[in-house]
Amino acid sequence: MSIDSAERAVREPILNSWRRCHDAGLNPGAFKVRVLDDLDFDSMLVRAAKPVLDRLQTDIADTPSGVFLSDASGVLAQRVLGDNSIRSAADALGVIPGFSYAESDIGTNAVGSALLERRTYQVSGSEHLWEALQRFAAVGSPVINPLTGRVEGVVCIASLGERMDARVRAMIRRTAYEVEQSLLDLSTSREQALFRRFLDSRAATVVPASMPPDLGLGDRLALEDAAVKLVAQGREAMVEIVLSDGRTATVVAQMVTGPGDLTGVAVQAWFS
Repeated sequence: MSIDSAERAVREPILNSWRRCHDAGLNPGAFKVRVLDDLDFDSMLVRAAKPVLDRLQTDIADTPSGVFLSDASGVLAQRVLGDNSIRSAADALGVIPGFSYAESDIGTNAVGSALLERRTYQVSGSEHLWEALQRFAAVGSPVINPLTGRVEGVVCIASLGERMDARVRAMIRRTAYEVEQSLLDLSTSREQALFRRFLDSRAATVVPASMPPDLGLGDRLALEDAAVKLVAQGREAMVEIVLSDGRTATVVAQMVTGPGDLTGVAVQAWFS
């Protein structure tokens, strides 16, 4: 099989990740596990996810599957494991709290690559760049803070096997949504009031809740940077950004007011 035909046989999201790894100089035979020891086990993300993952413990009991929660940098913060086979496999690889799933550390995987792509991401068997992970099939879904739009982390389900069916993909997307709602519940009453006010506004009904999935990483970072700067100004303002595909993003900051002295800034984006 030629290189071109081999590339055509690989799914585009996987090929894009492989290319990123190649550009970063990753060698499939030379990965080194990186484990951090300065974890915050009482972060808002961990607290939001705990009741959700506790419920999943029953669903995956006695199966060769595990559910893993990473933070926004891809570091494993919490894991829920099924039977002894998945526990032994995870421990043997060092997949314990503090383990870095970052694509720049271990190559293509359902956590680190989901963070970069900002969407649900599936990796099965030989699609993993690190040979030690090729025993697994996994799918990860980013957890996006409903109030800020920031990716807070990833929830991932991995199993000893080569495939993940549509039911599992739907389950992990639902799990990510439940963690997002839990994050909202843990936010302050002021933040929740402003969020409800924004959702009730006429403008909010015509703006997608998240960025379009076809945006490249550079465009997403540019939009997030613009949003942060607009919020920091603390007033109504607008900026236009020309995206890499030729579209123009109009980023608008508007004041949101609630009862009493409740005020905040909401940022929206239109694409044309």
